[in-house]
Amino acid sequence: MLEKWGRKWGVDAGGPTGGKYGLYLLVAAVCLGLLALLWPPADNQSLPESPLPVSQTGGIYQARTALVDDLERVLSQVEGAGAVQVSITLSSDGMRSYACNTKTERRVTQEADSMGGDREVTEENQSSDLAISGGDALLVEDRAPEVVGVLVVAEGAADYLIKERLTDATTVLLNVSPHQVRVETRKGAAGQ
Repeated sequence: MLEKWGRKWGVDAGGPTGGKYGLYLLVAAVCLGLLALLWPPADNQSLPESPLPVSQTGGIYQARTALVDDLERVLSQVEGAGAVQVSITLSSDGMRSYACNTKTERRVTQEADSMGGDREVTEENQSSDLAISGGDALLVEDRAPEVVGVLVVAEGAADYLIKERLTDATTVLLNVSPHQVRVETRKGAAGQ
């Protein structure tokens, strides 16, 4: 077959190159030509990487730190609380949902065999990819991390009323159940 192809393109198999070597040389030249067309050019510049927004670089640590700082600032304003320290446990880093372009292809083929039997074959293919807007994935929903536990340590927590106020304020601010909040008296605080 190689010889037939070579004759079609004017390559003499019985030439001075010693038979089939001329054909192999032609095939190699064609392959190199195709490779040169497919190979990316050397001056291809990569796209500059855009820095991620601050909210994506810190993840769960940054979210927790922001919540702790806000909660400490607010709870320290409760009358009688004194110095307040807060620790928060989050269940995850939150959740982001992105829009997708989904394409569904359905093909129905009906076949009949020689014995008179009919058969219907249904083939479904579904493909999905992220929807892009302005070079970035299109964000549909961004959920905050879920708070699963809060520990509040306050100087004034030895007083039952202050402890109750701190618990109530924490549950309201974070929208958590009271059983997820623990308020303790700070070590070395008055009354201990």
